[in-house]
Amino acid sequence: MPKEGIDLYPNQTRRALRLAIGVAFLLMIVKFVTGLVTHSMAILASALDSMLDMLVSILNFFAFRAASKPPDEEHAYGHGKVESLAGLFQSLFIGVSGSYLVYESVGRFFRGSFVREIPLGIGVIFFSALATWFLSRRLNALAKHNRSLILGAEKAHYAMDFLSYGGVLLALILVGWTGNVFWDLGVSILVALYIFKEAIKIFTHAVSELLDKGLPDTELRQIKRIILEHHPAVVGVHNLRSRIVGNRIFLDFHIEIRGEDDFKKAHHMTESLIAKITDHLPNADVTVHYDPEGE
Repeated sequence: MPKEGIDLYPNQTRRALRLAIGVAFLLMIVKFVTGLVTHSMAILASALDSMLDMLVSILNFFAFRAASKPPDEEHAYGHGKVESLAGLFQSLFIGVSGSYLVYESVGRFFRGSFVREIPLGIGVIFFSALATWFLSRRLNALAKHNRSLILGAEKAHYAMDFLSYGGVLLALILVGWTGNVFWDLGVSILVALYIFKEAIKIFTHAVSELLDKGLPDTELRQIKRIILEHHPAVVGVHNLRSRIVGNRIFLDFHIEIRGEDDFKKAHHMTESLIAKITDHLPNADVTVHYDPEGE
């Protein structure tokens, strides 16, 4: 994320979440009405998924507002972990939706079912897939640009909807071709399995941040190389630590400086090093301790 993007991040995220809420609400209404008309379990399940998408996006919107508050005396590292909590609850919501799909599909299999007005259902799913595709592209671009967990989670469950549309379309076509509603119910269960997979992924990511998981080893090695190549007087680095809070990265480490007893010069050296690291990671908060060589 470029430096100028850090200031834009809150507004961009709020606008993206409002857009997601609006799209999910529209698709929920359209698919729910269509599901009632067609009696398709796959379309009704997709409508339920859109309702959960909307509720989760609303949760994320208010969670992000809390996470965007500046640090205070009781929260010196800010409120960014609210994003991680939102991702955790979102994974639980997604898991619940998957459980419902399995329960209702199995129930209809034993009770008996039918599907009608199949062309209407196919048209609505095409429309929904197109709207979701545009929304997912927007969320994905912002998530990568801002290194945002909350937008990454948003993109994940909307992309999940888009991928499931292919299965719903296939099911409707096969039901129309064969007259067997098993395809409608079977695809609902396959969608549920994909939902469980995404829920586990988001859950794992959220828990990792809540437990202060740091940057990957490859990123830490690159940071260490930047430190050691910064100035000839910097001859060592130790106690390099990192933690991720929301879209912020916190780094702290010690550097060993050779042959420099002037406090001001050593201070300027560390300040320029911090500037170089934030050029590489603009959303990083860096703390540097400098020691004489060998200490």
